[in-house]
Amino acid sequence: MLSKREHLKLRAVEILDEYIERQITPVGTLLPEATLTTFTGERVSVKNLYRQKPLLLAFMRASWCPYCRGQVTMLNGMASTFKAIGCEMAIITRETPEESEFQSNEITLVSDVGNEFGKKLNMTYYATEEITRIYKELGIVDPVEGYWDTSELNVPATFIVTPDDGRIIFKHARRDYTRRATGSQIIRELSRLNNY
Repeated sequence: MLSKREHLKLRAVEILDEYIERQITPVGTLLPEATLTTFTGERVSVKNLYRQKPLLLAFMRASWCPYCRGQVTMLNGMASTFKAIGCEMAIITRETPEESEFQSNEITLVSDVGNEFGKKLNMTYYATEEITRIYKELGIVDPVEGYWDTSELNVPATFIVTPDDGRIIFKHARRDYTRRATGSQIIRELSRLNNY
C-alpha cells in the first residue's frame, strides 16, 4: 500500500505528464517546416514527405529504447498495409545512421540530430537526475556517453499529416514512453483519409 506522500508524488508526475503532453503541437496545426537528413544521406524537406500522400510520422527517442525498437518492428511489419491504404512513412530519431540500430526497407529513416524538429513540435522534456540514474540502472540510455545529453528527451509520438497542406489530423504522444500508437489506431486514422 502506498503512503500519502507516495500517492502525492505519483499524482505530481501525472500532472507533469499531462502538462507536457498538452504542449506538443496539437491536431489541426500545420506541421512546421524543417530540412532533415535521411539515413541514406539525402537532405529532405519535411514538406516533400507529404507532398502527394498523407504522411505517417513516428518520432522515436533512440534505438537504445526497447519500446522504440518494438514500435519500429511493428511499423516495419505493417508497412505494406499502411502503403496499401495510401500513405508515406517516416521514422525520425535523434541518432545518426552510424549510431542507430533502426533499419527499414519500406520506411524513410530520418535523423533529427540536435533535436531541432522535435523542439519545433514542443516534444522535448528534461529528465531529472533521479530519472537519468534509473534509466542508466535499467540499461536504457545510450551506452556511448556524451553523444547527446540524456537529460533532454523527446516524447515518443506518432502523427498523421494531410497531403498538400501538412495539417496534423492525428497525434498520439505520451511522456510515458511505454504507451505507443497501435497499428489498429493508425489504420483507423489512415482509412478515414481514403478520399485523398
